[in-house]
Amino acid sequence: MVAELLRLRLRILANGFRRPVPQVIAIVLGLLVAVAGVIGFWAGARWVSQFDDEFVQRATTTVGGWLMLAALLIPMMVVRRPVLSARAFLGYPIGSVTVALAFLAFAVVGPGLLLIPMAIAPVVAWPDESSRQVAWAAAPLIFLQTLLTIQLARQLGMVLRRHPRIAGWIDFLSVLVLLVGGAVIVVVLATRIPSLLDLIRTVAPFNTFFRRVPEVLAASPFGMLWAAPGEASSSIDDPAAAWGALGLSTLLVVVLLVVWFGVIGAQLSATRRQPGPRRERVPGLFARFPASPAGAIAARSLTYWLRDPRYRAVYAVLPFILAITLLALWVGGVPFEIAVLVPLPLMTFLLGWSTVHNDVAYDNTAVWQHVAAQTPGADDRWGRAVPVLLWGIVLLAIGIPLTAWGYGDVGIAAPLGGVCAALLLGGIGVGSLYSARFPYAAPRPGDPAWQSPQAATSQGGAAQGMSVLLALLAAAPTFLLAAVWWMHGGYWGWLTLAAGVLSGAGVLALGVRGGGRSFDARGPELLAFTLRN
Repeated sequence: MVAELLRLRLRILANGFRRPVPQVIAIVLGLLVAVAGVIGFWAGARWVSQFDDEFVQRATTTVGGWLMLAALLIPMMVVRRPVLSARAFLGYPIGSVTVALAFLAFAVVGPGLLLIPMAIAPVVAWPDESSRQVAWAAAPLIFLQTLLTIQLARQLGMVLRRHPRIAGWIDFLSVLVLLVGGAVIVVVLATRIPSLLDLIRTVAPFNTFFRRVPEVLAASPFGMLWAAPGEASSSIDDPAAAWGALGLSTLLVVVLLVVWFGVIGAQLSATRRQPGPRRERVPGLFARFPASPAGAIAARSLTYWLRDPRYRAVYAVLPFILAITLLALWVGGVPFEIAVLVPLPLMTFLLGWSTVHNDVAYDNTAVWQHVAAQTPGADDRWGRAVPVLLWGIVLLAIGIPLTAWGYGDVGIAAPLGGVCAALLLGGIGVGSLYSARFPYAAPRPGDPAWQSPQAATSQGGAAQGMSVLLALLAAAPTFLLAAVWWMHGGYWGWLTLAAGVLSGAGVLALGVRGGGRSFDARGPELLAFTLRN
């Protein structure tokens, strides 16, 4: 089978030239550039060998580490389909290990042969005998590590084709890393090129960074093998350091080989027992949530928060709250380290209360579906609370560190987190109860957030005022403990955090339960309200 695969590889390489003339020219130019690159790599290794051992180690480690990074990142960026799929051998009496080894031999035939001179180049760069022995021992490991890295990166690139957004970010970061690595190589080599000494003076402020890069690469799997001959040269009295690096690299190659066997084995496994591709048939965010009533409602509500202008208005208001609050307190003469504590609780309360306390009216187009399908009220309440919880966690994760930085003491994080948790969870809990019990007319889907709806009653102001009052009362114990911490400090901050989380979670659970019961009991009335408003 291996011989047949290799013959197939040669046929594929020959068929690559049976294309339109411009494509054939591009392929030939690419091969010539690759061969020229290997020749230049060897010429550079010979040029480096005339300098001191420290420079040789820095140069070989930097260039070799960059090549290892390229072997990982470039296939991950450009490969989106296999030349030959391992699943083509499914059903034949061939072991997965045999197929995996045959695929490695398949990859070597062709441009993969250029990896062999690249792996031997460190032998040319090191003039002394001890370093050259280590370089000869490292050459097969460099070859195997590079080959396995390329093959695993190809498999990862084929997986990324299903996730274009993630693939786009990986492409951007990969290009950035390769460009920075190329700049480091130029600066490292420029120290021995007189015509480029001006470049060293230009990047003098970054000399520490450029000196640290070879050291970091030498300690990483990307540059450990390339730095091993230098260890033998600098540690003549302790040659075990170089051979220890070779031992660790051998272990890494074995791990990569086991991973490669596992990937091929997974591709050769039967799929009849695997679950059906439900997620491929489910659109958008619905594929990211459980297949339950609460999960479906959460996915739809999160879609509203991303697309509906009524919900997006909350994002536009939050920065204004931050700016206006700080400006007003600055005008009032409040010190900045005190004023910075005010905006985050206000933004958290607005996010938790603003739409939840009337979400039945905001989502009126779906209420009839819930009533007709007899969706449990608790699932409706939990599903609508999920997006607010997610955005609230993001807001606190960003806001608490920034507030602690502005205050100048990281100890403020615990009491501030307790207050914000009580306001967020308490606001969602009270809002979940009020929106099912006392809904009022709201802008219809697609309307601007500030458009005043026509309504036959004026209970909106009362409902808003009572829901705000109840949410603040639910957070009152946490406010009290925060005041005690402000006066006495110490462990009161952690008590404030615990009280905020526990009291907020309790109010959230009671509000969702009470709102669910009200939704179940008043389903026809809520449906009539949504049809009327």
